[in-house]
Amino acid sequence: MMKSFRILLAVIIAPFLFGCSSPLDKAEEKAEQMFNEVAALPYIPGINVAVADSNGVIWAEGFGYANLEDNTPMSPVTKMRIGSVAKVITTAALMQEVERGEIDLDADIRTYVPEWPETHAKITIRELANHTAGVRHYQGDEFASNIQYDSPLAALQIFKNDPLKFTPGSQYSYSTYGWTLISAAMEAAEGRDFKSIIWDEVLTPLNMTDTTFDDAVPIITNRQGSYDFVDGDLVNSPAVNSSYKYAGGGFLATPTDIVKFAMAHATPGFLRAESLSEMFTRGDVSPHGIGWVVGFDRYRAAFTANPEQAAETLAMMDRHPHTVMHSGGSTGGLTMMILCLDHNRAVALTKNVGNAPPADQDQANHFLLALKTLDIFHNEMDAKN
Repeated sequence: MMKSFRILLAVIIAPFLFGCSSPLDKAEEKAEQMFNEVAALPYIPGINVAVADSNGVIWAEGFGYANLEDNTPMSPVTKMRIGSVAKVITTAALMQEVERGEIDLDADIRTYVPEWPETHAKITIRELANHTAGVRHYQGDEFASNIQYDSPLAALQIFKNDPLKFTPGSQYSYSTYGWTLISAAMEAAEGRDFKSIIWDEVLTPLNMTDTTFDDAVPIITNRQGSYDFVDGDLVNSPAVNSSYKYAGGGFLATPTDIVKFAMAHATPGFLRAESLSEMFTRGDVSPHGIGWVVGFDRYRAAFTANPEQAAETLAMMDRHPHTVMHSGGSTGGLTMMILCLDHNRAVALTKNVGNAPPADQDQANHFLLALKTLDIFHNEMDAKN
């Protein structure tokens, strides 16, 4: 009897004596190894990453440097340029206006922005939001604009008189300027400025305390340093001003805030079920629903070109079939956010370097890193349960 008791006691206390890794510990260990390897690459100054599930943020960590000139380590509180992930933040406020009946997604944009030229064919906010309106994207050096615009209406001067690229609704062509036009409509619908709308209807309700606008002049605590990789060296990115594209690419945020934001869209509550359905239903000619990219279709072709990598990458995509996302490219930043609706988990990561790695160095591809992170946490925490 005593011998049996000693065996039972040994079984109970052994994990405490010799250590016992939880599924979360194992996932973190694998993810940390992957990101440490990537952050050591010569063209990566730093990476900031976070993962959340229905219980909240479960992992957040910085790798490498937020600022190279004073060797400031990357940290979960470093505010990153998230590029076009701004579009889904704007979408959240837009859909609240839709829910209140202040905006009709299918009305002529001139209903809200009469300054939009009458010479253009009718376009709608829905078409603008899924990039089928025909509004052009950046030209020349516009991506590096350092001009201050005091409102979305003022920024319309950049592109409003240029012809549409095609008959609205007939084709897909990505346009950040389309979101500048959306933000002008949002201001008109509520009678107040775009920043106030975002603060009151998204950032404050979701407790996104480390998200703000990428304003050029103010000192912003914990703002990242911004870099490009040029001729084998990391250099400072040029100074830019995001006032012409706040709605489509002008936010600073931590990945922690971004995954909190994403998880607010995993189930109805912050937005109604019908709003989520509209946002996450892709159009006939577009990979987007309202704002969000729906599914992995647009990424599959990029990886099937490399047969050795394709099988593993496509298998990861297949393990998360009901997934929505958005990427972001900015001056001194590359971002990926993925929300898996199958497993109620979100990942976001941002690098503080603006140009993508060479095509043959997929180890640092920001989409692939996010997908691998999502898959690591799924395999360790879900697949074995």
